[in-house]
Amino acid sequence: MSEHIYKTPRELPESAQKSLFELLYVLADTKHILGLRYGEWLGAPVLEASIAAISMAQDELGHARLFYSLIDDFTNAGLFKKHPEEPKEYRSLELLDHAFSDWPDFIVANTLYDSAMSTFFEAMRESSYEPMKQRMAKILDEEKFHFQHGKGWITRLASSSPKAKVELEKKIRAILPALMSWFGKPGSAPEQALAQPGIIEADSDGLRDRFLNTVAPVLQSANLELPITTDVITGQWILSTPLDWKGWDESARRFSKKGLDAQTWSQIESMIGHEYPVE
Repeated sequence: MSEHIYKTPRELPESAQKSLFELLYVLADTKHILGLRYGEWLGAPVLEASIAAISMAQDELGHARLFYSLIDDFTNAGLFKKHPEEPKEYRSLELLDHAFSDWPDFIVANTLYDSAMSTFFEAMRESSYEPMKQRMAKILDEEKFHFQHGKGWITRLASSSPKAKVELEKKIRAILPALMSWFGKPGSAPEQALAQPGIIEADSDGLRDRFLNTVAPVLQSANLELPITTDVITGQWILSTPLDWKGWDESARRFSKKGLDAQTWSQIESMIGHEYPVE
């Protein structure tokens, strides 16, 4: 952890200002869209799941407001302009560009996408950027329920039938490359700009390791067969297929240039001009 504490955007090292601004957009937009996706599942398979979906949607949208307020600190300081509100300018995780097709899609997002973000937040818990550090405890406390909900349902779905287990494995295999890439390209300039001054306490490979240490035991206990294994020397969980960085946009943390689908954008467009007050 850095001994220096940064209280405003202008106090940050110049190399870190842009990198943190872009990361905040990624986290805010991802939280926003995940909240919308959760909110679409009022009709979950059982009543308790419907209630959980709406509760988690409220959490995610609340977290998005917190991150948008951090973005406002940068724009109000005159450092950067806000991104245009257009589908291709959204920096959300590309796996959320389209609505979930079924309940297992919801649970994969709940267990894995949510955990990926929590991995970032854990690495920011002792951030040298004080305004961000102050928000992490609240977010992480609420995320504990999200993880337990996803963990329970992953096990439930995987054990419901052989067909359901195979379908769940197929879904997870399909999203793993994009999700594991989302932590960032090793050795990139933005990664170094955030890690060196202690804004984030782990680099991209460290974040991937932490993420797998969290979710791999859950997936293993559900007896899911996936390209995740342990290193024979270190015992560390690893993805057994290499990541391909061709076409990767580090600032947006995306491969896809298409952006949000039309239906999702129409929901957001109806709210353009909104503010994100933080009580």
